[in-house]
Amino acid sequence: MANLKSDIINDCNENAYRFNVGYRIGFSGLMPDGTLGLPQFMAYVQEASLFHTFSIEGAFAYYEKMNWVWVLTHWQVEIATYPKVGDNINIATWPVQFKGYFAERGFYANNAAGDIILSANSNWVLLDRNTYKPIRPNNEVCSKYGSCSPLMIPKDFALPKHIENDFTPLSRHSYTAARRDIDTNMHVNNTKYLEWLYCYLPDEIYQNYCAKSLKVAYKKETLLGDVLDIRLFKQEIGGTMQIFAIIEKENQTATEMYIELQRM
Repeated sequence: MANLKSDIINDCNENAYRFNVGYRIGFSGLMPDGTLGLPQFMAYVQEASLFHTFSIEGAFAYYEKMNWVWVLTHWQVEIATYPKVGDNINIATWPVQFKGYFAERGFYANNAAGDIILSANSNWVLLDRNTYKPIRPNNEVCSKYGSCSPLMIPKDFALPKHIENDFTPLSRHSYTAARRDIDTNMHVNNTKYLEWLYCYLPDEIYQNYCAKSLKVAYKKETLLGDVLDIRLFKQEIGGTMQIFAIIEKENQTATEMYIELQRM
């Protein structure tokens, strides 16, 4: 995707919402080599979906009235290259489809030259805040987002199986969810899980590898004070380092993450 230009993407996704147009990368969330770290990059991408809803007249007020909230269930991300401090980037997002209780949303980020540097698919479920049960989005919800456009990359949210047989244990940590991790929904923000993974990567991997793809499955919410068991596994195939993270709460899987990294 690295050489696709924004005008081509615009033709395919006329309904895309542009966020952080011309945003300049600062010093927050950088890697040791001065490039933007994946956790901070995904924080920018995630915010695009929120601001898309803010941009639609009456959409946010309707969710507040109904006491409904969209909750992220899956990420599938491909990264061509990372912006460096001082670089300008643009982020776009658009609806793909509404099906049952779920909705899919696409994303991309491009640099000042128009090259696509990140592409992402995501899946969301609409929940009732009172019961935390899924709600089928009605026509009033769906129509607010206009027409849908296709995903940029083939959809594949599946994560590797048989991890404990195929991967080598890398590290294990206990972590207690703190106030800095909690968002306005009063649970751990989606990007925090990725931050934890990066915090627990050994220095040799953290300093010498960069992630080229990411998959995340959010299975159970995490609340303030929850004690988590974070286990990292690795597998090396050729020049690719694969990291799988399992985050458990009370012996139940809360989140699974899989990243493929290449040596810099």
